[in-house]
Amino acid sequence: MSAPARPGDERRVVLLLNNPFVADSRSWKLARSLALAGWTVTVVARTGGGQPEREERDGFAVIRIDQPRPLAWLPTARLPEAATGDPTGNPTQPSKSALALLRSAATELIGRPVQAVRYLRLAGQWADRIARIVPEADIWQAEGMITLPVALELRRRLGGRVVYDARDLHVESSRFARLPGPWRRLLARRERGWARAADATLTVNRPYAEVIERRLGVRPTIVFNGPLSVGVAQPVPIRERLGRPPTVRIVLCLGNVAPGRGVEQLCRAIADVPDAVLLVVGPGGDFRERLRLEAERLPAADRIQFLPAVAPPDIPAWTAAADVAAMPIQPTTLNHRLTTPTRLFDALGAGVPIVASDLPGMAEIVLQTGAGVVCDPADPAAIAGALREVLDASPERRAELRAAALAAAEGTYAWDRQVETLLGVYRAVLSA
Repeated sequence: MSAPARPGDERRVVLLLNNPFVADSRSWKLARSLALAGWTVTVVARTGGGQPEREERDGFAVIRIDQPRPLAWLPTARLPEAATGDPTGNPTQPSKSALALLRSAATELIGRPVQAVRYLRLAGQWADRIARIVPEADIWQAEGMITLPVALELRRRLGGRVVYDARDLHVESSRFARLPGPWRRLLARRERGWARAADATLTVNRPYAEVIERRLGVRPTIVFNGPLSVGVAQPVPIRERLGRPPTVRIVLCLGNVAPGRGVEQLCRAIADVPDAVLLVVGPGGDFRERLRLEAERLPAADRIQFLPAVAPPDIPAWTAAADVAAMPIQPTTLNHRLTTPTRLFDALGAGVPIVASDLPGMAEIVLQTGAGVVCDPADPAAIAGALREVLDASPERRAELRAAALAAAEGTYAWDRQVETLLGVYRAVLSA
């Protein structure tokens, strides 16, 4: 990592988030590492999650601001719900009556244009609120597409440079991917314009970079979600806390519990993995609660536990306590097919074998590193088979998997390398 800046040579970076900064591991790692490198770091997040409006942590400041609600009195169209599922792994969508379909059509006709106008006004008002509290920055870093126009507006008013951290293929993700075609194309054009107006663009893996370059017309720099620590975290005594015997095997599914993450399929798969407990650890709101209740009716309900989210600094210790890290993300969107979630790299850093989806994003890393196995994420039987392959492996084979994971975490994906890459981007845009 670069040496800290000399006195009088401080630089200021503001990370703009569209979340309350509770479980955003990438942003936490970026903020902490930039602060250690001598930058004055401010994280601007949204209010919510019972979090304080202001706090200091790990050498950086966190400010939470209410997101404006311009033209709130006008009708609007909510973003479509992402495809959901049940514990059997089957996607479900609620049926609609004829009246509901008519209302939906009217909402699309009237509410969707209102939504577009509202968002353009929101970006300006959001920038107003931020500028009153954070009057200057050398770098305004948008952590996702939603805050990118806010960063551009802050640059226009206050100077500095804009860096777009395209950590997802946003137009191809979750609810955006379910927008009607014309609105998705409009959103894609807007993102292209915003990205080309930024001073630099980042992303998190090679497949994303290829899509971004082709669709947005910019060449992003890859900053992997590498692990902050490698092989040093003391495992959380999960078995003791949960009253489980020391011989039980822990299958960990850590992260946001949302549609398409494969939690439903894992809940089915664990029934065919003897002497193993599935721990689903993370936030997820109503969707998570519904899955938890439905999982209680499954044959292996006594071996499925849903636990609250853990703070980013605690993730390595929780990961290190697992026997296998499972991430059977579903191929529901292009974003999911190409994703390489932070928990993949956390598992590498903890030396924990991985069971991941046989999809272009994750499979490339898992197979190249030799740190785990891949499987068909839509088939609970295939997931169970992959879990058994890892859990039932000989001690020598498990040692090989651990060594491969740690080697990758210390090499290509080492976090210090990612920070150096990021600082190189900052130097380039500030000297331009």
